Formats: sequence, C-alpha cells, structure tokens
Amino acid sequence: MSEQSENQSEIELPEAEPICESANQTLQIIPTAVLPAGEDEVAAMLAEQVRFSDEPEMKAMAVRLLDAGHTVQSAARKLRLRASTVWSWSNDPDVSAALASGRERRRSTLGQGLENAAETALSALVDVASDTGASPKDRVKASEVILDRCGITPAGPETQTATAITVDVDFDERLARIVAGTGTKPA
Repeated sequence: MSEQSENQSEIELPEAEPICESANQTLQIIPTAVLPAGEDEVAAMLAEQVRFSDEPEMKAMAVRLLDAGHTVQSAARKLRLRASTVWSWSNDPDVSAALASGRERRRSTLGQGLENAAETALSALVDVASDTGASPKDRVKASEVILDRCGITPAGPETQTATAITVDVDFDERLARIVAGTGTKPA
C-alpha cells in the first residue's frame, strides 16, 4: 500500500450522532470525507486499465454483470477492479449495450417495487377510510387522498373552499379551548 493510502486510512472521522429514534431503528448521520486521488493512486488506476485492456475474459464478465443490472461500481467491486477500469471499457459496443440493458433492468425492478409500495399504501388508506374506530377527520382525509390519487377529486375552487372550511373548524376548536381554559362563561 502506498504511503499516501496509509495516511488516508489513518484519518479518523467523528463518531456518528443519532438524529432520530423510532420504535425499531436509530438513524445516524455518518460523516464522510472524499479525498482527492493522489499521484500514486492515479498511476495505479492507469496501470490497471492498461493491464486489463486486453483481457477479453474480464471484459466479458463485466458485460454479463452489467447486463444483469449491476452498476459499474458494483460490477467493478465483484471483479475486484476499480470502477474507472470498467468505465474505460464503456466505448466498446458490447459494454455500452450491457450498460443500457442493465439500466433498463434496474428501472424495471425499481418500478415493480414502487408499484408494490403503491398497492400497500392504497391498502393502508382504504383500511383507515373504512375503519369505524378511526376519527372521522382521519377517515375523511384518507378518502380524499384516495379520490385525489384516482383523479376523481375536482381541482379548482371547491378544493380551496374545503381548505377554508377546515381552517374555520380548527379555529372554532381552538377558540373553544381558549374559552374553556380561561374559566370565563360566554354571555
């Protein structure tokens, strides 16, 4: 390992601080530091690119990984190469086609995941809207969201009126709490 790489690995970052605690998970801010590549690192990257530029087997494995949906970074990690080496092959038509195919495969997979999440969210909204034990306000809000997402809720002045009515109802509730808290009796 080069002297600069040893020095970079000795840099200590501050411990992550929790920012949010939920019932089952603590989220943390993880500090990161990106250090510019040193002269030795750049030389090693170039040497690796030259060493593997005429390796058809390594390039073929990269094409298979990229075509399967792996990112350049992931494929490089699996092949124990630098991402810059895999990127240097991107001018090759096979690699370029594999990059495009893998991107489409990832997009399709993510799209399916989003569709599943949308179905789960809709089921949750339907459960709230039909739950007689839920507050009427929550049931109405869930119903509005369902209708809005389906494109059934009319957009325009009626929506603005509904918002104004909600504000007035909230105002009346707050006013009643204030009056009740002061102990004064209305005349």
